[in-house]
Amino acid sequence: MLKGSKLFSAGMALALAGVLVAPVAFGAEEVSAPAAGATSKYTYTKDIAPLIAAKCGECHRPNGIAPFSMTDYRQTRGWGKMIKEVTGDGRMPPWHADPKIGHWSNDRSLTVDQKAMVAAWVDGGMPQGNPADLKTAEAANRSEWRIGTPDMIFDMPEGAAVNPTGVVPYKYFETKTNFKEDVWVSAMECLPGNPKVVHHIIMFVSDPKKPMNFRSEEVGEDDEGGFLDAFAPGGIPQILPAGQARKIPAGSSLIWQVHYTPTGKLENDRSRFGIKFAKGPITNQMMTGNCINHDFEIPANAENHKVEAYLPFKTGVTIMSLSPHAHYRGKSFDYFMVYPDGREEQIISVPKYDFNWQTTYNFEKPLEVPAGAKMHVVAHFDNSSKNPYNPDPEKAVHWGDQTWEEMMIGFFHYSRPVNVQVSDSGIQIQKGETSGD
Repeated sequence: MLKGSKLFSAGMALALAGVLVAPVAFGAEEVSAPAAGATSKYTYTKDIAPLIAAKCGECHRPNGIAPFSMTDYRQTRGWGKMIKEVTGDGRMPPWHADPKIGHWSNDRSLTVDQKAMVAAWVDGGMPQGNPADLKTAEAANRSEWRIGTPDMIFDMPEGAAVNPTGVVPYKYFETKTNFKEDVWVSAMECLPGNPKVVHHIIMFVSDPKKPMNFRSEEVGEDDEGGFLDAFAPGGIPQILPAGQARKIPAGSSLIWQVHYTPTGKLENDRSRFGIKFAKGPITNQMMTGNCINHDFEIPANAENHKVEAYLPFKTGVTIMSLSPHAHYRGKSFDYFMVYPDGREEQIISVPKYDFNWQTTYNFEKPLEVPAGAKMHVVAHFDNSSKNPYNPDPEKAVHWGDQTWEEMMIGFFHYSRPVNVQVSDSGIQIQKGETSGD
């Protein structure tokens, strides 16, 4: 469902050819001192390291999905010329939303001034600066868990062996939480055990009172459990604002959906899932829904095939973020909200959707959606030979799990008001009436 891996698959290799895979050409020799006569007023410790931590550290970290790490001065300076090039032309950091539509709190793109600063630092000899200025930027990027040390860590119940070749169907595992009470969590992170083969991980909650078919893609608007967290390249862990949390009901199990990609040799994986408990009063429960269409056919050689989906809202919700999803032939995504008075508002445009970067776009100001509104999602697909990622332009394409098949999902993450008190261990100790239902 969510695609990508640390491997340079055909799509990733094409996307990054000449960008990230040619360190010698860019002078990536390991050096620790700036060139003689460094003239830049900017330094690594004061200016560049904080920028990397904020915009690049999600991927360029030990065991991250990027092919190299940028967690210290020595490493970063070695890639300096390349960093200047790919930030200057906008290839990196990857960000695909149209800046004219919507404002996003996790926008990774660089401003004109930030690009100029990187260029001036490189051209000025890449001085290191005073280590005292570094503060916590490097330490944050070196941490194993991007959410910080979890309060609880769950291992996959068993290891998974991945054959060298062939199609690997989704694998499912169940881990019992043994929670005696409802538990609320404020941060979550899937941590691949073997990033070379982990294509994606999706964590679901199986509430014993409302068992669900987790092999279905349809996690509906009214789902109280269902989707919990996910890992895919370009994604960031969930760290929710104060007062917001996801609920893991008492007695629930965690369901792991893991998609593996063969590497040409036998591989093994045992991934982990970490959570941090919510503390204090919970005023909003975070949930995930989708606007989905799985009944489509993309004709062979179609260059700009349109697929649409609609979702009515029976009750009011607050939408916090959007996560468009397709596979190799995905070309663009647009979300619209149609309000009860007939007014239509475009809330995001992703004109160059990139399968290799499964980005969630977090609203800077959450979107308030009234009851009776309708979400309209439009995706376009390129099944022609002009699409360099296309596995086979001569075949019509339908819905399917594998990357040579397709999906059309407009995920959204939303909250509804609750009145919950929790202990420091996230255990629910008091709950008022849920409003908005």
